[in-house]
Amino acid sequence: MHPTLLKNASLVIPNAQLLINIVRQRVRQLIRGHRPLIAAPPGMGFCDVALSEVIAGKLTYEASPGIKPDNSFVPIVTFPGVHSEKKAA
Repeated sequence: MHPTLLKNASLVIPNAQLLINIVRQRVRQLIRGHRPLIAAPPGMGFCDVALSEVIAGKLTYEASPGIKPDNSFVPIVTFPGVHSEKKAA
């Protein structure tokens, strides 16, 4: 993994955990035979290809509905009349 690519990709996606998961999933796809979304020179590693795709704007993310933008979770709301207590077997 080239440190310059990592630094530039972290400017595009500032959340390190999110960047790691995006790159991890993309590397998994590339290992399985998916084609790169950018023109990659021969011999470039899968991780470098994934980071280059993030830098080029080819890979983005969408926040899930249960997570706020500040990475805190939304509290779970229970339905009326539903009891969360478990009965003993």
